[in-house]
Amino acid sequence: MRRKDKERAEARRLRGEGMTINAIAEQLGVSKGSVSTWVRDVVLTDEQVAAIDALKDARNRKAQLAGGAANREKFLKLREQYQQSGREAARNGSRLHYAGCLLYWAEGAKARNKLWFVNSDPEMMLLWMRFLREELHVEDEIITIQIHVHSAGQIEPAEVYWTDLLGLPRTALMKTQIKDGSDTRHNTLEYGVCAVNVGRTELAMHVYGAIQEYCGFDRPEWLF
Repeated sequence: MRRKDKERAEARRLRGEGMTINAIAEQLGVSKGSVSTWVRDVVLTDEQVAAIDALKDARNRKAQLAGGAANREKFLKLREQYQQSGREAARNGSRLHYAGCLLYWAEGAKARNKLWFVNSDPEMMLLWMRFLREELHVEDEIITIQIHVHSAGQIEPAEVYWTDLLGLPRTALMKTQIKDGSDTRHNTLEYGVCAVNVGRTELAMHVYGAIQEYCGFDRPEWLF
């Protein structure tokens, strides 16, 4: 019997035992295409089919887990690099860079993938916008704002006020939210509260790295 015929016969026998095509090809040292052709008419039992399907599912899950772990490691390294760039900027930072980073530490949301700064004080918001534009070189096209007011009647005046103050187009507006306020009139903010959002992981990590450098501490959890 020729070698190819022996391999074909062995492949059919192994397939009849419920072995996968990949496993047969690996064991015999032949291509998966050859094995597939040789065993295409071998009938498997329902139990063998189920076992092969389970093995494929397990293999796919393993590959997905491995891919997920690789991606997590890849993006963690990127976040570490972004924080390092923030630390380096802090070593040569301007007064505006220092002020913006420390302002964010005090007032910003500690999100991993964005800078989300919320306040009602116009001067503070203008300082934050200067920091974004002059120190982080953020273009207006990637900035969005969301306003929170106490009543429907405040929506239009607040949207006009904040977009004009911050020098942003109306297209930067997310849907304005109405938030229940105090029954006492003096606690109601005329133009509500404005949130400025920049959805960039590298910028958030830059700021976190700079904060740690300026203040002389390490906070590893800011990477996650």
